[in-house]
Amino acid sequence: MSLNQILLSAAVLVIFSFLGVGLSRRFRRRSLRSRITLGILFTGGIAVGFLAIYAINSTVNITNLLSNRLETSVQLLAEEQLVNTVNTEAAQADLSFDQIEGDILELAAHWSALIKEQEKLGQGTYWDARTALTQSAGGQRGNSTDDVSSVYVPAKVALSEEALNDLNTSAYLDFSAPSALASNASLLAVYAIDTRGATRYYPNINLASLVPPDFDPTERPYYKITAPLFNPTRAARWSIPYVDATGGGLVVTVAAPVYDGELFKGILAADMQLTTITSQIEQIKIGQTGYAFMVDDAGRIISMPPAGYKLFDINPAQVNSEEYFKITVLGAGQPELIEITNRMAAGGNGLIVLPVNGVDTYLAFAPVRSNGYSVAIVVPVAELQTAIVTAQNETQAQILSAARLAALILAILFVAAFLISLRISGRISAPIVSLTETANRIVQGDLRARASATPGDEIGALAHAFNTMTSRLSETLTGLEQRVADRTSDLTAANQQIEQRAAQLETIARVAQAIGSTRDLDTLLPQITIAISRQFGFYHVGIFLLDQHREYAVLSAANSAGGKQMLANIHKLKVGETGIVGYVTGSGKPRVALNTGADAVFFNNPYLPETRSEIALPLRTGVEIIGALDVQSEEPNAFGEQDVNILTILADQVSVAIQNARLYEETQRALAESETLSRQLAHAGWQEFSKGRKLLGIRHSGARATLLYAQKNGQATEQVGLKAEEAASKPRGTSIALPIKLRGETIGSVEVRAPGNRRWDPDEMDIVSAIIERAALTLENARFLEESQKRAAKERTIGEIASKISAHSAIEELIKTAALELSRTLPGAEVAIQFKKDTESE
Repeated sequence: MSLNQILLSAAVLVIFSFLGVGLSRRFRRRSLRSRITLGILFTGGIAVGFLAIYAINSTVNITNLLSNRLETSVQLLAEEQLVNTVNTEAAQADLSFDQIEGDILELAAHWSALIKEQEKLGQGTYWDARTALTQSAGGQRGNSTDDVSSVYVPAKVALSEEALNDLNTSAYLDFSAPSALASNASLLAVYAIDTRGATRYYPNINLASLVPPDFDPTERPYYKITAPLFNPTRAARWSIPYVDATGGGLVVTVAAPVYDGELFKGILAADMQLTTITSQIEQIKIGQTGYAFMVDDAGRIISMPPAGYKLFDINPAQVNSEEYFKITVLGAGQPELIEITNRMAAGGNGLIVLPVNGVDTYLAFAPVRSNGYSVAIVVPVAELQTAIVTAQNETQAQILSAARLAALILAILFVAAFLISLRISGRISAPIVSLTETANRIVQGDLRARASATPGDEIGALAHAFNTMTSRLSETLTGLEQRVADRTSDLTAANQQIEQRAAQLETIARVAQAIGSTRDLDTLLPQITIAISRQFGFYHVGIFLLDQHREYAVLSAANSAGGKQMLANIHKLKVGETGIVGYVTGSGKPRVALNTGADAVFFNNPYLPETRSEIALPLRTGVEIIGALDVQSEEPNAFGEQDVNILTILADQVSVAIQNARLYEETQRALAESETLSRQLAHAGWQEFSKGRKLLGIRHSGARATLLYAQKNGQATEQVGLKAEEAASKPRGTSIALPIKLRGETIGSVEVRAPGNRRWDPDEMDIVSAIIERAALTLENARFLEESQKRAAKERTIGEIASKISAHSAIEELIKTAALELSRTLPGAEVAIQFKKDTESE
């Protein structure tokens, strides 16, 4: 933990300590003076604490800001230095490669120019292949070691006149190729290869004696990548690195194509030692442990120190010193490193920080533009940022000194604040102590005690308010008992109303239950009147329903003795005219007569002479009025607002019950009619089916099935099925006869005899009944199918006859066709078509 964090934690601890003291139960039990003293200290401590926090936080922020800026500046400077170094090294390597590439391109252009002058130069004036070349035992041809260049012609190549002229022309490279070779110490050899494989090699090493007779230079990789197939842009191409067979170390070949106009003539190439480049890379030192490495565009290692192998998780002990250049770093190492090597192979540049064995490490890389190689420098971040560590140590020392001084100042301020707060608390607490003593006297029952008020300050105002409160308290105690009695009376009345309301709601539920238990209208309506009368205590409840013409409201149910007499007399009232019921059924509005003697609409019914108040409510189904609910009481003013509301709810429930009962009756009536019609149709259908078939039934015994048909004399005859025997055995055993019913209509019967004299058990009876029931449905479906087929055949025949008739336009042909088709349809029938003639009397 840093010193800044320690000081900040101390300030926060002081603040929370004061908060704990202020909020603790023990603090609340202290004397007023102690609390005022601690309160002043608490307030001052909070202020000083927050000020300290602000000061410390500001100091930390400023310090961190300056440290961050210093760190950023040092980091940017180190990164810039690292990027500049890697770019410089890559540029130097690129300069070397580019210089050699330029020399080779220049020699290739020179050879192209010589080819254009081949007509003159190919005569052999300078060097003549006809006399200079000798053939070896293997068939290849070579020249003397005394010549400037070494010539090799493969054994398979025939020395035509054109080939000899090409060799004579290329001999003029002797004037330029040696100087290019001498000007660059990294070059091992320069050579020209034509399309036949004939090679001119600098320096003269007697090439024909070193290579096998069938050696074909055109099959070498550097030749193929430079040829037009893989090099349509005619650019110089670099081969992959390889170890020189003559001991030249790691070598790379650069080749340039040679054209005569659009005709490819061969390549001019040079072998370059990479020793100079790799030595230059190995000498790069950044920091204490930093190093550099180089890879080609395929990630193959050109130069790599042992630390670099560890970076890519490659064991240096397992790397052959002569095969290291065949190892590629693509895909090796951690994921961030894999991404960087892919970017290096693609020719990218950049700088990243990645962890290497838990240490943040810079990796800067830059491309060698001429041949796709890439140079990278690896160095730990800490080795380039030592200035940051020094600056941070100096900053911590300065903060420590400032913290000590701040702690001393805070201690002095705390002591001074304690002394001042102790003096102030004594001045403030004295009047409050006196007021507390007066309050204690009042608590003990002395309501005449009064506090001594000090005018002009808040404590004096508090004493005056305290005295006023004491006077009002005395007055309040005097009238408290009366107010308690009044409130108790109000609560009792409210409870009674609530209980009455609950009872009424329970009554509604019971009446609704009674209404919902019956669906028959004749039974339902009397039950409704009895339930309402019993639950609400009204002596007469009647239900009026409108007649079919909606002219009269007819009494349909009543519970009282007078109401039953009215039912016997078919009591009815004119809609819209007679009595309260007539008014309600005519207007659709409820009507209440709290005093029947004073109500102008009230009808004085002789059967109900004791009525003193009456209420009638409309019965509705939707917007249609179907009747009225009439409730009468022997008491005047018997119906209050709550009674009207409850009876309105009951009227709505009665309306729904009446409507449901009517719908139920209509449904039952329609169902009965539907079942009767279905039985009639089934009976008629099977009567017609039996007449047409004359089939009385079927007898089945064992493996024999016999069809029974009716004879003319009414007796039954048997027709045996395909597997039945001629003679019928006599029935044996106990028999049962069950009807075959379809939709309640009996269409036949089934007689089953059991072997022996045993009785049929219930399970067997159930099985037989189930089979008969399903057989009846199957027979009905079969009959329907047969009738449908007959009807379809009839319709098809009629359609065919109609189509044939409509095919003729002449009346004679039409009549003939109609008669012919009728005779075919009705075989054996005589068909005659006549037209009626009307005769007029003259």
